Amino acid sequence: MKRGLKYAYGELLTDIAKPFLIGIFIAGIITFFFPDDLTLWANDHRFLSMLVMLAAGIPMYVCATSSTPIAAALILKGLNPGAALVFLLAGPATNAATINIVKNIFNTRALVIYLSMIALCSLAMGFFVDFVYDISGVQASAVVGQASELFPESIQLIAAAILTGLITFNMVSNFRQPTGHVHSH
Repeated sequence: MKRGLKYAYGELLTDIAKPFLIGIFIAGIITFFFPDDLTLWANDHRFLSMLVMLAAGIPMYVCATSSTPIAAALILKGLNPGAALVFLLAGPATNAATINIVKNIFNTRALVIYLSMIALCSLAMGFFVDFVYDISGVQASAVVGQASELFPESIQLIAAAILTGLITFNMVSNFRQPTGHVHSH
């Protein structure tokens, strides 16, 4: 139990801290700078918005941890959920480094097949998600972020402070460790 807690609030938190903070930062920028009328454009051009997210997600190095808050911020601004899912699927699955490795180990043909399958599967899932939202009549931008209403703001602030404290503590303690130190499990 002790080792599990130490891992969850120590190593694991340290591993996800940087991408999580980057994702939160980018989500903040999107929330602040993106226009609120993104909804009108995204609903009129659903396929185009999915292609834009695919084009943004494939070369960008974004892991699942940082892409989640970014996708949530885009949905809050009115992006169709299918396009956000395309970004969530294509972003972590591909990046410039992966593309280079696949091309070097296999060949250009394998790379084209790899990227085509990721693109096709992401777009298919994006259309499916939009279809489910349309049938159920739920508007994604109205649903995302509504869980915050379950908890009073004071509890949200306390949780945010605890998370910030844990991340800071872990980063400081890792920074202080000598570089030659090896963990024994």
